[in-house]
Parts: sequence; C-alpha cells; structure tokens
Amino acid sequence: MALALIQARLGSSRLPGKSRLPLPLAATGDALTVLGHVVRRAQRAAAVTEVVVATTTAPLDDELAALATRLGVGVFRGSEPDVLGRFAGALAAASPAATVVRLTADNPAIDPALLDAAVAHHLATGADYTHTTGLPLGTNLEILSAAALRRAHAAASQPDEREHVTPYLRRHPELFRLETLALAVPPAVAALRLTVDYPSDYALLSLLFTELGPGFSLTDPTGLPVLLARYPWLAAINAGNVQR
Repeated sequence: MALALIQARLGSSRLPGKSRLPLPLAATGDALTVLGHVVRRAQRAAAVTEVVVATTTAPLDDELAALATRLGVGVFRGSEPDVLGRFAGALAAASPAATVVRLTADNPAIDPALLDAAVAHHLATGADYTHTTGLPLGTNLEILSAAALRRAHAAASQPDEREHVTPYLRRHPELFRLETLALAVPPAVAALRLTVDYPSDYALLSLLFTELGPGFSLTDPTGLPVLLARYPWLAAINAGNVQR
C-alpha cells in the first residue's frame, strides 16, 4: 500500500555516524542500531509494503548503504543536499506505489500503529499530503501521494524545499490537498524529545530502549507514562537541545 522512504546519511555535525549507533548502548546486531529500529518499526506497520533507505552518493555513506542491505531493505543513493530529488529518484526506482511515507534515520521511536492511522487518514481524505501533530518530537509522521512528490520535485526551486522534501507542498495549498491528523498521547509523553541529534538525545533513547524494550509503543499506558512518573528527571536529559 505505501512505500516508506528513510532519508539517511552519516555526515551529522553534532553526532557523526548516529544512524549506525547501537540502541540501546550495549546492544549488538544490525537490527539494534538506530537505523535498524527505524527499518523494523516501519516494517511492522501494516500499511507499509516496501522500505527503502534513501542515502547519498558520498563515500562516507557506503557503510550506511551496506547496513541497509544487511537489514534486507532497498537502497537508493542520490544527492546529499537535494533530498527531494533523492526521494523522487528512490520512488522511481522502487516498486510502484501511490503513497509515500517520509521517515528519517534519526527517529527510532516512530510508532507502527500510529503510522497505520496516519496512512488510513491520508487515504480516506484523498489528501496529497498529511502530517500528524501531538506526538513527541521525532515521532510525528508525513504521508504524501506519489503524484504530489513527483510534482514537488518538478517545481520546487528554493534550497530549503529541496533539502526538506515537503515545504513546497505545505506552501501551496492551492495546488495540494493538505491534511493534519491530531493524535493524542499523555502530555508527559508528548513533551519528550525522541530524535537523535545530540549525544544527550542518544542517552535518553538508550535509557528508554533499555527499560521498555525495542518495541515500546507511544500509546501504551503501562509503558512510557509509568516510567516518566517514576523517573521524571528523564525528560530533562535532553530538554535543552535546540531543533534546527
């Protein structure tokens, strides 16, 4: 039903090589890397029929492409700065799909059930682009039609539109049907920062994956909310980090 495209590169300035870091810290094996969790969680979504890692042609990312291959998913390599072009190329090279899920390799806590809900809403409303709100930073989702992705690729000209994939769609509501899906999780969960951009982000996620296991859900009332109530200081570990 949907093609999940995971944008990934190893050239992060704040935390180099973050996509290949073990998660949690003491874990071993490709599936228990940051990228491995993104891949496996995408594969657990019923709506996702294919997963492709869209990385760059930079030699530094040879290792990332090899990791994706070992994880058993497709790999497409394209421009480092033109991520929109990379996505369009990956779409053209993959199995035919009418719906694309945009994921990033530094967000290992995406929730498969919520991904399914987002795709269902996208299809039910006939949207060209759907994004979710209400979830922790690093776990909200973007769904777009393949036709909208191709149109954006052909028309987008601003550097940020090329780098961040979806700004062109969001800036042109006269051209695209845009949908927002509000999802609800407990406030303490929603306030978390669950992306890997700084060492302290990795520290928090490593603790969460250690305590809750690799398959923890954002909506499980016996999981994150209970852990945060017991250890409220967890949320402070990376609270001061600034998102670009």
